[in-house]
Amino acid sequence: MRCPRETDGSPVHRRHIRFHLTACKGAGPVHDMLAAEASTIYMNLRDAERAREDAEDAATAASAGLSRAESTLENAIRELDAAAKKLDRKDPALAAQRTIFPAGLRPVLKPEGQAQLDVLLPLRVRLAPFAGKGDVDDAIAGLDYAEMQHRAALETVDLAAAEVDTRFAHERAARRAVREQLVSAFGRLRDHYKAHPAAAEAFFLRERSLSKRKSDGTK
Repeated sequence: MRCPRETDGSPVHRRHIRFHLTACKGAGPVHDMLAAEASTIYMNLRDAERAREDAEDAATAASAGLSRAESTLENAIRELDAAAKKLDRKDPALAAQRTIFPAGLRPVLKPEGQAQLDVLLPLRVRLAPFAGKGDVDDAIAGLDYAEMQHRAALETVDLAAAEVDTRFAHERAARRAVREQLVSAFGRLRDHYKAHPAAAEAFFLRERSLSKRKSDGTK
């Protein structure tokens, strides 16, 4: 009896347990009991795999939300730059743009994720002397809103990633249950067929048979 390896994915585990439960069903009282056990374990794995896939889909959506939030924040920073330029046109002595963005926009816009938020504190310190001047307050309001969205998006991404890890752990536990059930069922069937223990092999998937059918062009 070939049991799936720990490194095999869920599709391999599902094939093995599904073959076993179908082969056992209706073959006798012992076999029906094994089929019932295998059916529960199969459904647990199927549900765990789907839950992990759903969690991965949610993580992808969260990543898209973060990307959008980063763009919104970057645009808010550009609005600050535009407001500073406008101030300088009215009063060049203020040097607002050079003060707020001493190294230009790139060092403020280039970071991603949490690092994008980390550059905002020193930016706000440099920005403070210009509050109440020109369009700066409107730009600051836009920055506040964009930062709030960005923080929320980051939290969503972190929660989604944690959920993927949790669901994958459940899926791996369900795979382990498949392997344990197959080993247990094989032992019980060998005991059942005491005179001919090799008969137990017929109730377990042999991957060689699948490979041979594929190579022959059959399904």
